[in-house]
Amino acid sequence: MSVTKRTNQTDRTRQAILDAATEMVFGTTSAEEVTMQNVADAAGVSHRTLYRYFESRPALFNAVGAAYDEQLGEGAGVDVLESFDAWIGNVDGIVAFGAAHRETLRRTLNLTVVSGQWRTDRDEKYWLMFREEFPNLDDDVAREDFAVLRHVLGALNAFLIGGRFELDSQQVSNGTQRGVDALVADIRDRDRAASEEAGAP
Repeated sequence: MSVTKRTNQTDRTRQAILDAATEMVFGTTSAEEVTMQNVADAAGVSHRTLYRYFESRPALFNAVGAAYDEQLGEGAGVDVLESFDAWIGNVDGIVAFGAAHRETLRRTLNLTVVSGQWRTDRDEKYWLMFREEFPNLDDDVAREDFAVLRHVLGALNAFLIGGRFELDSQQVSNGTQRGVDALVADIRDRDRAASEEAGAP
C-alpha cells in the first residue's frame, strides 16, 4: 500500500470515529452512553483502533469540540482567547453563542455536567493564563477560584436560566459581567495581599 493510500485510509478512519462521536455527543445519547466502546462500535472500528487515534475519552471529546468550533467558524463566540483580559471580557460573545446555538447548548449541558470532560484543552490553556495573572495565590486556593471563574465564564446555561426570568441577551450579559468583575476583583485583592505577605520582612 502506498504512503498516500495509507494516509487517506488513516484520515478516513479518524474521521469516521470523529463523526460517530460527534453524533453521540450532539445527538440524543445520554452522557453515560458516550463510552469509548460505544463510539468504536458506531464507527465500525475496534476498541484498540479507536485508542490508536484518541488516547482517552477527554482527548476524543476535545477533538469533537475542536471540530465543532471549526464548523461554527471564527468569531462564533467559542474561540479560545489568547489573553486573560480577553477571556474575562468575552461575556457578550458567550451569551451570543448561547442565543444562537440554543439547541446544541441544551444537548451538551447534561454531557458537560455528568462527564466532566468537555473541552479540557480549553481548561488547561485558561488555567495557565489564570496562574500567570495571579501567581501569588496558594495553589489550592487558586484552583478553587479558577474552577468558579471557569464555570461562570463557561456557563452558557445562564442564557437559558435568564429566559426563565424574561431577560434578554444583553441583560444576561450585563449580570454575568458584573459577577465576573466582582469575582476577579476579589481574586486580585487576595493575590495582591499574598504578594505583600510574601515580601514582608
